[in-house]
Amino acid sequence: MADTTSRFAPPWDGPRLSLDLDALAHNWRTVVAASAGQRIGAVVKNDAYGLGVQAIAPALWALGCREFWVCTFDEALALYHSALEAAKNEAIRILVLNGLAGAQPEDFAAHGFVPVLGGAHELAALCGYAARSGQRLPVAIHLDTGLTRLGFSDGQFQLLQPDSSLWQDAMVTHWVTHLGRFHNPAAPQCRQQRQRFMQWTAPLPRALRSIATSSSVFAGPDWHFDHVRVGSALWGVPTSQLPTPALHPVASLHAPVLRVADVAAGTEVGYAGSYITPGPRRIATVALGYGDGLPFTLVNRGSLVLGGRAMPIVGGVAMGMVALDVSTCAPGEIQPGMWAEVYGPQQSLQTLADAAGVPANVLLTLSARLAHRGKTGSFTSATGGA
Repeated sequence: MADTTSRFAPPWDGPRLSLDLDALAHNWRTVVAASAGQRIGAVVKNDAYGLGVQAIAPALWALGCREFWVCTFDEALALYHSALEAAKNEAIRILVLNGLAGAQPEDFAAHGFVPVLGGAHELAALCGYAARSGQRLPVAIHLDTGLTRLGFSDGQFQLLQPDSSLWQDAMVTHWVTHLGRFHNPAAPQCRQQRQRFMQWTAPLPRALRSIATSSSVFAGPDWHFDHVRVGSALWGVPTSQLPTPALHPVASLHAPVLRVADVAAGTEVGYAGSYITPGPRRIATVALGYGDGLPFTLVNRGSLVLGGRAMPIVGGVAMGMVALDVSTCAPGEIQPGMWAEVYGPQQSLQTLADAAGVPANVLLTLSARLAHRGKTGSFTSATGGA
């Protein structure tokens, strides 16, 4: 039987996350092969999508990754001071997607971080920086080619021209944009964004151009330009509607059974009787809920794996518990302390995400981040799978 009380050390009171670093290595090599020699940066924002930057970043560094993308200055500090402590003497670049965001250029320069400037409103903070520090600040520049989120618009390009006063205080490392339909690079709107990106960057100072992410890296060399930044694909989460090479899931999540009860027909399960047993049933209560990132939409939908079989979710999703109908199991087969697979080798992340009606990377980020942060010692790194 795949589910045993010895999978994780007690107490068995909440979900546990495991990492397969061999799968991470496979996915990195797959992305490297697809990118045909272009530079690759790993997107490790939001604590490496919840997987834990402390484990993920050193593994990626060992695989040859030298550029890391995060959202905030605090994420950059955490990456710099802990996860990449041993690699500080290497030529590693950390880019901060949210830009300066009110911080001073000196704060970034002190650690070698590169802000990705999100618009003209950030330029005032750079004015006079070179005179104060005796050097120019490396920056990346986000161009808004159609997502309407962050970036300089076409009406602000005079601020970026080679003769702009900006370049007295800054030097550009990357030109960056993001597709509004990243899951379908073949969409006409994506092709238009690519064309704008090419046209807009042509007269600007030379720098690495980056448009490809986890989906478009597999869409062919037309999308690769000079730099590819990848997140979801590294964790084995497909994000493209186009055919992609096989990616291996890095994360698996398990949650323990707290109680098993035999109940009569007509028994209410969950708040407001969201499920009523149509006959005698055996119900297993599992320590996993919306507080752990399990989508609230899984009311009488989806399943977890127990005893090597899919067991349907019945009733609603509480903050820390969910019920499974294990009536197909023999009496005594399912016991408290056994571990249900939420996603992993027996049930893919995509399968559960489809049942919940949410994107797979959303489910991964929420559930993985909450699982390993919610319990000290619950984060387990494995090199051979869960």
